[in-house]
Amino acid sequence: MLGTPGAATRSREFRAFGEAEMESDLEALKQHWLTTRSFADEQAYLAARVRLNDAQFVSLDADGTLEPWLAAVIRYPTGVVYSTQCAGVSTEERFIEGYLVLLGGSKYEAQDEKIEVSALTDVFHDGDACMWSWKGHDLPDERLRKLTHLVEQIPYWRTGAEGDARYQICIDRDRAGEIAEAWIPIETPDGPGVLLYKNCD
Repeated sequence: MLGTPGAATRSREFRAFGEAEMESDLEALKQHWLTTRSFADEQAYLAARVRLNDAQFVSLDADGTLEPWLAAVIRYPTGVVYSTQCAGVSTEERFIEGYLVLLGGSKYEAQDEKIEVSALTDVFHDGDACMWSWKGHDLPDERLRKLTHLVEQIPYWRTGAEGDARYQICIDRDRAGEIAEAWIPIETPDGPGVLLYKNCD
């Protein structure tokens, strides 16, 4: 006489069913993003990957105690998803899959100018007030021009067969709608990425 499945067996079956359902939902999110190519759909997909442990996850400056820092994450299917806080006092958490490139400390020489992370932060501030709504296409034109100039002064180094070489990065105008304090979409010699630095809040 065949016995009925025990509690452990039923638990495994339910868990397997739940995992299959989550994988199906994740694939649906991925396909939706690949169809729309929208930033919001990409963020929903990457957030779900993190939530379901589908990728290695790194939270940059998780406790907010790092000194001012500057880095880029270059988009690439590494299986590593980075998160960072951005957009000033609205404190958005955003995600990007790729690899991290350190761009220097909080202060260094770039051509004949001194570049500080605070200069990037100031673009999104009016005096002491954080203008958190200055995002994407709502960033005033004069602030966008200033941001463009600052970004183009940041050195990006690559090592090739002939040694180290310095390159220029620039704002990715096709993704300008993503712009927020501490999250600047960029083009680099290694492909598209995001310029990241310490958020004001």
